[in-house]
Amino acid sequence: MRQNALPSDDDVRAAADELLTAHLTGGRYPSVSALANRFHVNRTTFYRHYSPIATAMLDQAAQHQSEAPKRRRPPNNSDDLDRTVRGLRDENNGQRRHLEIYEEHIRMLTIENNRQKEQLEQLAGVSDLNARRTH
Repeated sequence: MRQNALPSDDDVRAAADELLTAHLTGGRYPSVSALANRFHVNRTTFYRHYSPIATAMLDQAAQHQSEAPKRRRPPNNSDDLDRTVRGLRDENNGQRRHLEIYEEHIRMLTIENNRQKEQLEQLAGVSDLNARRTH
């Protein structure tokens, strides 16, 4: 085969069948990229010349995927779950304590800010219009 020559349809079908067989026995999901890489052809060129073969391969893989039993994670050990929940609760309680401390600091800073603002206004001779209206 020349450097620029494209593979025959039979060669592409054989390679697609190999990818499908590997997938059916628990291997990776077949892809057009993997098939094109086997023949050192870019995907665009591959689709242009072998679209029916690629579509058939992907359809068969999708059919197998939908019919195959679903893989599920094994259930967690209840001890691990309890330990995780306890850790999260402890972390949550710690975060709440930090939040309470920060709230108290913000209150204290607000009071201090108001006190300093009043002192600054007195030194600058700023009059409070609300205080004058009530007299």
